[in-house]
Parts: sequence; structure tokens; C-alpha cells
Amino acid sequence: MSSRIIRGDERIKKLQVRAGAAIGFDTALLPQDHMMNVEKQAFEQGYREGERMGKQMGEKMMETVVKRYENAIVELAQSHKMLVAEMEESTVRLALEISRKIVQRELSVDPDIVSALAAVALKRVQTHESITLRVSRPDFERVRVAVAQVNPAVSVREDASLERGDFVVDTAQTHLDGRIAKQIETVGRALFDE
Repeated sequence: MSSRIIRGDERIKKLQVRAGAAIGFDTALLPQDHMMNVEKQAFEQGYREGERMGKQMGEKMMETVVKRYENAIVELAQSHKMLVAEMEESTVRLALEISRKIVQRELSVDPDIVSALAAVALKRVQTHESITLRVSRPDFERVRVAVAQVNPAVSVREDASLERGDFVVDTAQTHLDGRIAKQIETVGRALFDE
């Protein structure tokens, strides 16, 4: 039993000698405590080196994650901006369509609105020559009678291409487009800053 212990001690010494020789020390000359110090220093140095490398790798990984995060934020901001612009445009288009429906409803409730609007347009061009007012078939008779009372020199004509509530004033000097769709289109262009 004691021979095993002695051989075990010899094996440990041989390993220590090999380890010391590998790092450049003559272990035969060093006492046991000094050998332990060298092993401890080697371990600590290896630990510090591993820790430094791990920190560098962690920083690189973190840098990559931060860049991805920043890119995601930029993309999200751009998407948000586009979504807001699309929503604004859709809202304006919806408001314009609602306006058109309201105007059409008001025209069906009070057909004299066309005569009043045409009279306002005719006042703008009252000094012009050769005034012609074109109106839709449903509005023709009512507008013709109203205009004849205000200015009998104005020629009122029926235009099948116009819808109820629409009118167009043509003179030798100008052209006034009183079509509802055109008026709403003009408002839309102003709202879209075109």
C-alpha cells in the first residue's frame, strides 16, 4: 500500500516537472509552494485572457443587436409616417365623397339651389357677350324660367352630359365650370396641396 502512495507522489512530481518545463521553468529547482504559485498565476492569466475574449465577443454581439434594433426603429418610424399619410389621404377622399353625397341630397330636396348658383355665376359674367348657360336635363326647365326673369339675354341650353345640379357658363371671354364633381375635385386638390 505504501508503494502506491510513493508512486502516486512520483507521478505528481513528473506531471509538475512536465508542466513546469512546458512554461519554461526548471521544476526540479522550485519548491512545492512555488510550483503552486506558478500554477495559480497561469490559471489566473488564462482566466483573465478568457474573460477579456468573452467580453470582446459579448461587445460585438451587443453591437450587432443594437444596430438591428436601431434599424428596426428607423423602419418602424418610416412605416408609421407612410401609414399616417395614407390615412390622411383616405380621410380626405372619404370627406370629399361624403360632401358630394350631401350636395346631391340637397339638390334633390331643393332643386332651386341650381338656379341660385347659376344666377351667382351669371352675375360674374354679366358684362360679357354671348352668354350661354348649359344645365342638366332635370334642371333645364326650372333654370330656364329663373334665368329668363333675371337676364333674358342669356341662352339656356340642355346638356345631356351634365348631371343634376351641374351647370356650365360659356361666354366669348370665359368659361365657368359649375359641375359638382369639378368643384369637389378643386377642393380635393387644395386639400392635397397638388
